[in-house]
Order: sequence, then structure tokens, then C-alpha cells
Amino acid sequence: MKLSPRSRQYSFDLSDAEIDRMVSVAPTRITWDGADDRVRSGLLENGLRSVVVPDSQMRDLLRQLTGMVQAHAISRMESDASYIEGLYSRKPWGSTRSPAICFTGLQGVGKSQVLQSLSRILLGRAEQMSVRGHAGIDLMPMWLMTLAKGDGLNQLLREHVDPVWQDTESKTSIRNGSAPKSWSVPKILEFAERASWRHATCLAAIDEFQWISASSGANARAASVLLKLHGIGPLLLYCANFSLGHKLKGRPPEDRDRLLSCPIIMRPFGSKCPDLTVYLKALREVAPDILIFDPARDQDSIYLFTFGIRRKIVDLLVAAYKVACRPGGAGKVGISQICDAYRSELYAMHREDVEVLFRQLVNRNMESQALWCPFGSMDQGYSNVTEATKIVNAFEKRVEDDYLRESLTPSEAKAFDAVQPQASGNAKPAKVFRFRKGKATKEDLLAGSAILDKFL
Repeated sequence: MKLSPRSRQYSFDLSDAEIDRMVSVAPTRITWDGADDRVRSGLLENGLRSVVVPDSQMRDLLRQLTGMVQAHAISRMESDASYIEGLYSRKPWGSTRSPAICFTGLQGVGKSQVLQSLSRILLGRAEQMSVRGHAGIDLMPMWLMTLAKGDGLNQLLREHVDPVWQDTESKTSIRNGSAPKSWSVPKILEFAERASWRHATCLAAIDEFQWISASSGANARAASVLLKLHGIGPLLLYCANFSLGHKLKGRPPEDRDRLLSCPIIMRPFGSKCPDLTVYLKALREVAPDILIFDPARDQDSIYLFTFGIRRKIVDLLVAAYKVACRPGGAGKVGISQICDAYRSELYAMHREDVEVLFRQLVNRNMESQALWCPFGSMDQGYSNVTEATKIVNAFEKRVEDDYLRESLTPSEAKAFDAVQPQASGNAKPAKVFRFRKGKATKEDLLAGSAILDKFL
């Protein structure tokens, strides 16, 4: 299938090795240079956090997301005629909008790394295209916005749609506090819609939503920002922690349809996951003279201490180094120091979260909204529609039995009926008990229980 440049920019025919080369951030070995323990722990933390090791889940997510965006581009602007028509329209994207992608997962599993990797791949291939009457149009595959700078539409969109803000001199003036006057909301949304169409920007991604989800009015404010961005036209991909997902579930049905009907969940490492071993080996390379644990042998213990969450793994290793540097310690991080760090005050907050996560995994009951997926279990092997599946399977079996019986001869049908379970002929007739209206006393409940026991 021959695609236009607008759709082809989202083609993702990269091998695993090619993806790894494009998005990996290899570990950089730390040079201590006589620094004291406090400086060393900071250097270690920064070095560990900078490591990006793509795993099978991350690659699958990148392929899935680019496929969804390419479908959006093909359905909206594949033909030159429809694209040119949109250039002269005030509403080039039309009136219908695809549901936003809610990219969710536990804090620290690597959602931001996925968005940054996606941006690095797509923006690294930006090119120009020409259509009849319009030459040298710059393609801009993706907008990546962050709420760390603020949640106003001018702060989120202006740099993507206003050439003045993209000018080097203007950026300098903005940093000096003399930023251009803010545009009105209708104006910036209109400019965003037309600019995204002109540059074939079919993906608008937004990160760092915890900056807004922590406020008292997070529900309404987050929904307002998301719905305005959703209305522009590009496919909206927003990164949300579980707590924000639960808050958005309290919105009206029409908002939930737009914002929550297309979730993608990023999960932690599994306990036996080979990718976890690879990740631990990469972290160890940051300071192999300090981090002396065995990634393969100690993987199970580290998983139990962190639930396989990247951020908690880094924080656990940093805490273990601080414990190892206490009086009497050798300054080396083996599994013994990791165990001590897990029990220490340095890891207390994470330890509480990990214990809640494991209890929820076993009990299937929510203890904390921030640690419970709003779309059901994170376990891919578990479904919250188990009972519905049983009902469907039972119905299909009855249908198959009916088809089988119809294909039998009279004698075979008689034999078939003979082996089917029969209802008991001694079943007691159903009885209806009328309960007295009004507030029931303890004595009423005990008396009613005694009556029911006679018929059970």
C-alpha cells in the first residue's frame, strides 16, 4: 500500500535492534574523583535514573501507538484533495473526534520514557512535502507537551502553533520575562487546529499530568484541559497515573467516552521477566565497583522489594548505598544491603506501596486508588469479566448440545437423554415469605433466620 507522506511518517517497520539503537540511553560509568559519600549517592541516583533500556513491552507500545496514529492520518488526510481542502477550511479536522488514548500505569513504570522515545523516533524523521499549489511544507509528526510548565493552553500550545515563540530571539525574551501577550482560548484553539492540519500533526501527547492531578480541583481542571486539547483534531495521547483515572471516572458519561474509552496500560516488570534481568545488569554498569549484587540471582528478591517498578528499583539501590556507607559498612551494595535498605526508613514510603500492591494482587480488592488500575486488574492473565465468560461458555455448550441432539437418530437421542442430568423429583415447592415492613429488631432477624433454616 503506497501511502502519502502525511501517513508514511508514522510507518514503524523498525526491528527490535533498530528501536533499541534509537531510544536507548546507555549507562555511563560514574567517576567518583574523591567525592564524599553524600555526593556519591547523588551521582549514583542521577546515573541510575538516566538509564533507558527498551524492553519487549516498550517496543510493543511504540508499535501500537504509531499504528493508531497512522490509522488516524489515513482516515483524515490520506488523499491530497482532502488535505488541500482542509488547508482552506476553518475546521479542517471536521466535527468528529477519535477517543483520546489514556496511557496509564503505576507511577515510575516508565510511561514518560515511552513518550520521549516515541518523540525521538518520530521527530527524528521529520521531512518536507509538497502538494499542488503548496511546496516545502514542513511535516511535524507529533506535539509533546508537559504540564510541568503550567496547565494553561498558551503554555501548552503556543510554542507549537506560534512562529514567534519558535524564533530564537523570542525564546530569549520569554526567558527574560517579556513573553508575548497571551492569546484568548478560542484564538489559540483555532490556530492549533489549522497549524496541526497544515503540518500533518496527527498526534498530540501530553505528559506530567501529576502536576494537575494533585490539586483539589483536579477532576474538573484536568477534564477541562484534556477536552480542549481533544477538540483540536490530532489524536490525543495523555499520560495519567491511576489516581487521575479514578477521578476522571467520576465525570459525566460523555466525558468518559472521550477520555477513558481507549486505555493503554503499561505494566511493571514480572518476577521472572528476562527484561528485568537486562535492566538490572544495565543499572549495575553505572557503578560496578559499588553495585556488586548479582542481577540474575538476586532478581526475585529485588522484584519482591519493588513490585518490578523502575523508579522503586532505582530508589532501592540508592537507599542500599546509603545504608552501606553508614558506620561499619563497606560501601558496597550486595543483596544483604538491599534487604537492609528495604527495611530502613529510607525506603519506608515505597515499602508501604509495595506491600499494598502485593496484597491487592492476592486479594483482588482495592486498598489505594493511587495503586489500583481504574480499568481492572493489571494482571494480563486475570479478567474482571470472569463470570460473564462462564455464562457465555455455558450458553455455547447448550447450543452445541442442541445441534448434536438434532443430528441424532431417535434411538441415539433416547440414549443421549438418558445420560443427561435430571432435575430432582423431590424438590420442595418454592415458598414466598412476606416480611413485615418497618425497622427490624434483633429478635425479628433471629426469628426469620429460624424459619428459613427449616426449608434449607
